Amino acid sequence: MRFLIIGLLALGLTGSAWSQEKKAEAVAVPYRLTDTQHVLVRVKLNGKGPFNFIIDTGAPVSFLSIPVGKKVGLEKTEKKAAVLDSLTFEGGLTLKNVKVIVDTPFQLEGMNGLGLAGAELHGIIGYTELARFKMEFDFTRDRLFWTPLEFNPPPPVGIDGKGGQGGLEMIGTLMKFMGALSGMKLPDPPTPRGFLGLWFDGKKDAATIRAVFKDSPAAQAKLMPGDRILEINGSKVKDLAAAHRLTARVLPGDEVQLKIQRGEKEIEATLKAGIGL
Repeated sequence: MRFLIIGLLALGLTGSAWSQEKKAEAVAVPYRLTDTQHVLVRVKLNGKGPFNFIIDTGAPVSFLSIPVGKKVGLEKTEKKAAVLDSLTFEGGLTLKNVKVIVDTPFQLEGMNGLGLAGAELHGIIGYTELARFKMEFDFTRDRLFWTPLEFNPPPPVGIDGKGGQGGLEMIGTLMKFMGALSGMKLPDPPTPRGFLGLWFDGKKDAATIRAVFKDSPAAQAKLMPGDRILEINGSKVKDLAAAHRLTARVLPGDEVQLKIQRGEKEIEATLKAGIGL
């Protein structure tokens, strides 16, 4: 027994080294920049959506506009606090039991009133949710990478639904009124994208499948991680950017023809897109 312990010590395998947990992996979250340079992500709330939310660490909590709150079964109350059963980001990242304020912040009302963002905004993801992740922003790519942390941020102080914005909410109402007078209109509401269930990876001259989501159209077509994408709907795929571009406008129900290389074999597959974000 003594020799076993000595051997383990020599290898550094005793104590905390044995108890180390596997590091959390980063999750890819698609995004785009609005016309006002805010980071916009698409989400489903309690399974309904998609809705457009902006990311703002300056917001102490997450906000949900009153009209969208009604659509997902959350009403504004005197204290304004509510709990979403689930908040799912495009890409599959899901948060449970998310506390939100059901109210329309003057920032959203103002930007929507004048159409400044180029998209209708439905809410804000605030600090209390964002602080749970190590976040990588690379504006040369079309995805953010979020790594879960073992950190529960403290609840914000003074958020009880009383006072708060003061007279600032009048700014949003005024901007909305000015937008109506100028004839500016909101863009059409977001429509669901087609869901293929693929997570692409790539190098300079190739795009491969990094992951296949369970029970997705890609899984049903028996696609596998490591498959190299050669063509999408007859268009050659030269790199990762091409793969993203050729799948970005796929709608639910669309059929997508893929030609892939697996080892030395070339395989063709047809995927019927499901409903995504």
